[in-house]
Amino acid sequence: MREQSLLLSEHTASSGHRRLALVVAAVLIVAFLSILFIGGRELPYFAAYVPIVDSIMFLSDLVTATLLYSQYSVGRQRSALTLGMGYLFAALIIIPHALTFPGNFSPTGLLGANVDTAFWLYYFCRLGLFIAVIAYSLLEEVQSSTGTNLTSVKATITSSIVAVTVLVLLLTMLSIHAGFLPRVMLDSVQATGPLWNRVLAPALVLVSVAAIALLWRDRSSLLTMWLLVAQFAWLIEILLLSLSPSRFSVFWYGGVFGEIASCLVLAVLLYETSILYGRLALAAEQRNAEGERQRLALQVVAASLAHEVQQPLATLLLNGDVARTHLAQTPPNVPGVRAALDDIESDGFRASNIINSIRVTVTGSAPPVAPLSIGHLVHQALALFRFDLRAHDVSVQLEAAPDLPPVSGNKGQLLQVLVNLITNALEAMQEVTDRPRMLNIRSSLRVPKMLSVAIADSGPGIAVEHAGRIFDPFFTTKSRGTGLGLAICQQIIEAHGGRISASAGAKHGAIFEILLPTG
Repeated sequence: MREQSLLLSEHTASSGHRRLALVVAAVLIVAFLSILFIGGRELPYFAAYVPIVDSIMFLSDLVTATLLYSQYSVGRQRSALTLGMGYLFAALIIIPHALTFPGNFSPTGLLGANVDTAFWLYYFCRLGLFIAVIAYSLLEEVQSSTGTNLTSVKATITSSIVAVTVLVLLLTMLSIHAGFLPRVMLDSVQATGPLWNRVLAPALVLVSVAAIALLWRDRSSLLTMWLLVAQFAWLIEILLLSLSPSRFSVFWYGGVFGEIASCLVLAVLLYETSILYGRLALAAEQRNAEGERQRLALQVVAASLAHEVQQPLATLLLNGDVARTHLAQTPPNVPGVRAALDDIESDGFRASNIINSIRVTVTGSAPPVAPLSIGHLVHQALALFRFDLRAHDVSVQLEAAPDLPPVSGNKGQLLQVLVNLITNALEAMQEVTDRPRMLNIRSSLRVPKMLSVAIADSGPGIAVEHAGRIFDPFFTTKSRGTGLGLAICQQIIEAHGGRISASAGAKHGAIFEILLPTG
């Protein structure tokens, strides 16, 4: 499955987003048509209206610019950078607009403003943002080089912020000084009319329509679709203001559509960014979990090798000492040396088979299988313990049903299971002194077509509180155990289509039973 992009401009709008966009557009149209019938009425002057609206515009545009800059830092898309600059410009220029608007902080506005200053600052705010949207549409398919390093990205962002700030300062100074720009307002309330209605408003409408037309080309993108809705709201705002003969009419107060549009784009950006963050957090958690599983798997492999190879290596060392003892005799005991070397060779092959068996188990590859005689495997396993059985005074009882069918399996793996179980039985009986040490191995045929091998000892048995955990990885009651022997046995037997279980003996000890399919 393809990984989802971190860039909102590359997210395809879902059907839910499309339906919601249509609903918003329909509401905007209904509201616009409703205002047309009463738009010419004058409403009371509400002193807090402009500061509230300007504050909302500043915060929403500034946060939107920050999110777009972060998108650029990730995707190196010039379109995101350009749009971010447009929103930053709109956020910064609204500051002098709030300070110079008549009646906000002084009757004529601060900073030495004239009656036209706030108007021109608003006009530049909308014109700059519309141009940025057009540039975004034209640059949407263009990306910076993926090799751009983080230092270059930071330098580009810093340079763009400085450039936007300088532009805002220049336009503010241009708007403050009378005579640099044409007169538009008759006073702080009344507009002169012709210049705004015949030139400036139609120019803004034309630029807005051009932005809408360009956005419409690729409206499948999530960000583009919501910019299209916002641009539609800004167009309605310009149309309402162009119909207003003065400030504080219904048409003028209806210009709140622009603020709704700004908040709308911000809300979508925040919502989708939150979803992306959640997905990234989940992906990071999954990667950490996968890394932990891999680390645990390496630990299991290392512990398995240490656990399984320890016994044949110990036997190799013992047989080496035996061979050295036979050679030191006078005359040298050649048959004894030959027998010790045969045992060394056998243990070497056994160690190699254990390593191969663990490799096959860990990698999940299919081991080679062949028809095997359980009786022959049991005798092979016991032959490896002939010294241990004598040293610990353990008696062995073999019970095998006649004419047992062969099982299909991997000889090395099944021998490894038997060796593990016999080793555990011998270790369990080391501390037994009040009764004979007995190792009983019974082979029989179970219905339907399952061959059973039961290994019973006369040790202390399995504690009740441990009965349900003895096959768990890393669970052990031995001071020097790894807790992997029985877990590996279970994995091997289940891979052969069988199962392994443990139970308490009739009087003493424990019984481990292996069930394998025949055929």
